[in-house]
Amino acid sequence: MAGRPTRVGIVSPQEVLIKGLAAMLAEHPHRSAVTTVDDAQVVLYDVLGVYRNNGSDLDEIIGDDGPVVVAISRDLRPDLRARALAAGAHGWISMSVDSHELVAAVEAAVEGRDLPGRTDRLGTDIGLTPREVEVLSLIAQGKSNIEIAERLFLSINSVKTYIRSAYAKIGATSRSRAVAWCLQHGFAPPED
Repeated sequence: MAGRPTRVGIVSPQEVLIKGLAAMLAEHPHRSAVTTVDDAQVVLYDVLGVYRNNGSDLDEIIGDDGPVVVAISRDLRPDLRARALAAGAHGWISMSVDSHELVAAVEAAVEGRDLPGRTDRLGTDIGLTPREVEVLSLIAQGKSNIEIAERLFLSINSVKTYIRSAYAKIGATSRSRAVAWCLQHGFAPPED
């Protein structure tokens, strides 16, 4: 990317991830510079925040004039990635990227392009929407319809509609079959 380095903010409840991402970005000082979230063009958002605080910090970052948000995905928790995408994150990258891939993703995000090599494969091959993925993820974790409605700020009827639609796409006729399908296709297992 020609010109000034892209200003990048980092949001994570884990200091090790913040320092690790900052060190990776520092390897490319002519292309990226770590700054505060308020001054950032791109924010790298750790999807653990979706789990720890129900994404309230993500909601504060995403706005009409806010920075572009890139979700930092934990590979074993695609459900959290799906929730961040449904909340408005531009795209996602795996925590396992190297520094070159990280900077390329930041540059793509600030330019409004798709992130290189990163599509959310969780359910997209059969046409699941991000919201259907969220609902199925919570079903796989053993949540009831009421718990799903409360967590996602949806009406119970909306939850039932998403469930019917998702079940039709995955070929499930019962909750237990839906959970089995989810676990076979990379959705997170029940939480402790």
